[in-house]
Amino acid sequence: MASPPERLAALCALFAEHLELDSVPPDADFFLAGGHSLSALALAMSVEQALGVPVSVRDLVECATPALLAERLSERRTPPRPRRLARGALGNEARSLWLERQRGQIPATAYSVPCLFEVRGELDVERLRAAVRAVQRRHPVLRTVFTERRGAPHAVTTPHVAPLTVIEDVPDLTAAVRAEIDRPFDLARGPLFRATLLRGGARPSLLLVADHLVCDGTSLRVLAHDLVAAHHAPQRPVEVVEPARLVRDEGQIEGALGHWRRVLSPPPEPLALPVSRPRRGPVGMRTDSVTHEIPRPTVDRLRSLARELRAGLFVPAAAAVAHTLAEFTGARDVCLGTAVDRRARLGLADAVGFHVVTVPLRVTVEPGAGWRPLLTEVAAATVDAVDHSAASFDEIVADLDPPRRPWRPPFFDVFAAVYPHIDTGPAPDGIRLSGGPVPLRQGIAELSFQFVEHAHGLRLVLQHDTSRYDRDTADRMARRVVDTAERLAHPGAGSGPDTAHAVFGGFRFGA
Repeated sequence: MASPPERLAALCALFAEHLELDSVPPDADFFLAGGHSLSALALAMSVEQALGVPVSVRDLVECATPALLAERLSERRTPPRPRRLARGALGNEARSLWLERQRGQIPATAYSVPCLFEVRGELDVERLRAAVRAVQRRHPVLRTVFTERRGAPHAVTTPHVAPLTVIEDVPDLTAAVRAEIDRPFDLARGPLFRATLLRGGARPSLLLVADHLVCDGTSLRVLAHDLVAAHHAPQRPVEVVEPARLVRDEGQIEGALGHWRRVLSPPPEPLALPVSRPRRGPVGMRTDSVTHEIPRPTVDRLRSLARELRAGLFVPAAAAVAHTLAEFTGARDVCLGTAVDRRARLGLADAVGFHVVTVPLRVTVEPGAGWRPLLTEVAAATVDAVDHSAASFDEIVADLDPPRRPWRPPFFDVFAAVYPHIDTGPAPDGIRLSGGPVPLRQGIAELSFQFVEHAHGLRLVLQHDTSRYDRDTADRMARRVVDTAERLAHPGAGSGPDTAHAVFGGFRFGA
């Protein structure tokens, strides 16, 4: 362990690095300076690697300055080394996803990850073709297929790259995008990544679609920046991002399972959701989306609230969803599903791949208690979920063995997530990509509240299973979430006018 002055200097340097500042003093508060739970996880992993002691996001929330954190870590000891998995082996979450696909109860396209970018600047199509090839060479996972060996999945990297597809004179962007998204992937044959340039509007659009086993939301940001860089410098040698050997830390997993036993025992009762028809089959076979806008002033205020709670935008968004579900169902005990990005914990900050785990987020909504207790509880539950994400969702289910109900998943029916806006920034002599994810026709939850950031605010896309919910019912819930977000942002102002409005086709591309 470093001496106290060396430890404090190292922490100041790491705080500055993760806040993208030149330097920070020992009393700088990480969250007030712009940090949030996911960037705190990245900082925690950097501190753990630099100092050789375990560090959690909870440590950073409770000791948010270099000086306070240095004091807390002064008595920490080095943890045991985790066990590395065999090359080609999948982590539990990826293996569970592969097995779910083999059962065939959810459409294959429900596991696609599509993102549509508006392309600005000096586009050279041949350079873009080369850039698409380059990113697949840089990230071998995009050239990976999944074969079965003795009943278990195994990842195999191939030399094959998928070429850029160019579609000229596109008369209907929505239809063209849908046609590309609706093409399923073959896990055993590949390729599991496609790039399509669509031309015909005022600006060209670039659609990236990948299978979830090789891509997640953060991967889209990495891909966008790598494509822009490769387009700008096509002669630059490709630096391959080798997939890290997965590790299995039994101590972390057991600690995570112990946390979930405490949080989920007894298991939450299913919410009495306002379904329009009985549940009679697998979820997500056919979905629809309703879309509403949350204006920028409200989003700015929600961000400010989140900073006060040492959290990100997900916390007020999830609080609005939980409060709405409590209003619709009369429940006080509300459990949501969400995803936690484990890149920082795995040391894969700039890697493309499937590096998320699904976690339950259980909170209590007390009628008449005001917003602060709910926001505080959601923030605390989010921090704990990030800190205890070592166990996969299937491991949690197997360990707790909750009661099973026909056609309902364990612990939660509703998913919530925030998708950040992706913008590669100005490029005077190249291209700039800006955009975000595109809603799918199929889903893996009967209700999925997707908050999509864009250049002008925040878009709520509520994806709902049409075999269970009428569009009007989904629309009422989405409008209520938007109204709740307004009340969260401006408490005491009443419900106010309904500022939400529907968007063409149920969703809108780009920004």
